Amino acid sequence: MFRSRMQSGVALLVAVLCLGATSLVHAAEDSYTARTEDVSAEAIIADGLLLRPCGIVATVLGTVVFVVTLPFSIPTKSVDKAAQKLIVDPARYTFVRPLGQIESSKPMR
Repeated sequence: MFRSRMQSGVALLVAVLCLGATSLVHAAEDSYTARTEDVSAEAIIADGLLLRPCGIVATVLGTVVFVVTLPFSIPTKSVDKAAQKLIVDPARYTFVRPLGQIESSKPMR
């Protein structure tokens, strides 16, 4: 019983990540540029151990919230704005920016 629930949970997680992966194409835009100055070791550690995992969780939860709110955003024609704020921005912050660079050099859309 536990094994089937675990397999179902893993399958659900994979499905949600696949839904979020389509938004990573938009996240690949060049909104982060490499810094010329060195980043501190503390910033890299904090980014790698805290911010990136939190960004993954935010991306997955944003995808779930986006899918749940889709019936409400379609009639109001706000699907693009909801996808941008709930999926693309967290995915861009998690997967596109250089390690240790906490803030974007350009404002996000």
